[in-house]
This record gives sequence, C-alpha cells and structure tokens, in this order.
Amino acid sequence: MDRDVLLGREDEAWSALVGAFDGVPEDRREVEGVVPGWSVKDLVWHCGYWADYVGDVLERMSAGQPEPPDQDWEALNRMVAEDGKGKSWDDVIVAAERGRDRARAALLAMTEVTDSAGSEFTDETVDHYEEHAAEIVTFAAAGQR
Repeated sequence: MDRDVLLGREDEAWSALVGAFDGVPEDRREVEGVVPGWSVKDLVWHCGYWADYVGDVLERMSAGQPEPPDQDWEALNRMVAEDGKGKSWDDVIVAAERGRDRARAALLAMTEVTDSAGSEFTDETVDHYEEHAAEIVTFAAAGQR
C-alpha cells in the first residue's frame, strides 16, 4: 500500500476530527450522548487509545512479532472509556495526539507497508476518526437548536 496516501488520508481524517470537537463548546465536551453513554471527551480519548494501539500493532509487525491476541473488544472499550473519564480535556488531547504520532511513526518506520498493515492503520485511524467525527458533528448540531 502507498504509505503517503495512507498518511494523507489519516491527516485529513484527523483534521476533520479536530474540527468536529473544536465545534463543541467547552461546557458540552463532557456531556454524554454523542453515542449512548459517551461524551466528546470520551470519544477523543477512545480514538487516541486506538491510534496508539495500532502503533503498537505496526511496531510488532515490523519486528516480526505476532499481533496481540484477540480479546473482548467491547469490554476493553468500556475500560478505556472509564479510564478517560478521570482525565482532563487537555490530558485527553495530549494523549490522543501522542497516540496519533505513534501510529504515524510506526507506519513511517515500516520497510514495507503490507496490505494487512495498511488495513490495520486505516481501520484504527482514518475510519475511526471519520466515524466519530460525524457523530460529534451531529451532537454539536443538536445542541445548537
């Protein structure tokens, strides 16, 4: 897969996510309801976590190590969301940016970007950012009515 195309798509999706959460007033970023039980802050934390996770997966692929074993992804998502609730907005943003940077760096460091690596990267960054940016935009619009 073309690394530059993947990085460009990720950058566009990240910019859309940032634009979406920037459109939510500060006093609504911790209000649940973007998706059931989750706030804007929770979703940004979630996106950052999964970007960091895919960075780890790509690093493992580069090192010839196996991917982490399958697990109860819903339970992990609940645990991640709960962990993020105790963080400040600024800490969530820093962690999300750090996760994003790790994913991008891991992709850049790969000698060859296989279809599997490209798919992992796209699923946990581009697709994830786009999905949640759309939900955040809808939430923000509902609050302005």
